[in-house]
Amino acid sequence: MSEKIYYLLHGIQDRYNALYQDNIEKLGDRDIAVASIGGSGQSLLGNILLELGLNYADPYIDALDADGTSKPVPAYAEYRSRLAATDRSDWDENGRARPRWPRFVKTHLTPEFLESRPLLGAWILIRDPRDSLYSWHKFRTNFAKDPLDLLAPTFEQWLEQPGPAGVSRLEDWSAFYDAWDKARGNFQRSTVTTFEDLKTNPVPALRKGLEDLEVDVTEADLLQAVERSSFESMRAHEEKRSGSGGATSTRIMRSGTPNEWHDWMTPSLHQKFGTGRIADVARRFGYKTTEF
Repeated sequence: MSEKIYYLLHGIQDRYNALYQDNIEKLGDRDIAVASIGGSGQSLLGNILLELGLNYADPYIDALDADGTSKPVPAYAEYRSRLAATDRSDWDENGRARPRWPRFVKTHLTPEFLESRPLLGAWILIRDPRDSLYSWHKFRTNFAKDPLDLLAPTFEQWLEQPGPAGVSRLEDWSAFYDAWDKARGNFQRSTVTTFEDLKTNPVPALRKGLEDLEVDVTEADLLQAVERSSFESMRAHEEKRSGSGGATSTRIMRSGTPNEWHDWMTPSLHQKFGTGRIADVARRFGYKTTEF
């Protein structure tokens, strides 16, 4: 089995699948990478950008063109339908045909994968590693049900199991955000937004991010986009589209709660998050994982 076919069979779960490889070649000097580890709130930020009428593309489920347009990939129709603004934009062919630059492009890749492209900027979306990795674990084991992830029977064991990057999830998170932090100076524009600010103080957080990236939106549009992207609204849409409900149903929109780690932290897990490289990188972004 070739490497490209292997990645294709793993669909949206792998960092660098065949579709993404093709889409990378379409990126140019008017594209901004929106970089995050899974479970960090990219679905929320992407929904807000689409609600603002901005050009947000997910190269794991979209087919991108160099002119800024993109179109849905039918293979991911069910997944796409669960995401409120993505679902609505799929029905708006005129909107997709008139792109507004810059184009915001989702990525779970470290910046070296994109070095061959002359990107305009980077928007780093980060979440407390305790919450982002827990959320990513829930997505991969409960929603995606990836066979490799299911080999680890507990969250603690999953943290130590090599992921798509070939290292433990703890090291993966650390290496990802360390690399993007150091790469910021390579871009004409860059900004950092925390998931926590996006949830608790969204309008100022988004205003700062968009100003840093030199994108103008009105205050009224920003307020409306945030309201239409509330957790309750996005979850209700997903449940309607998936035909599911109840506490045991698996969802993309699972919880959306900052500081959820307080509910499950144990001394042994605290040791993993509170020491070593992950604690150092987290501290750089304002997270004190040494606290319990």
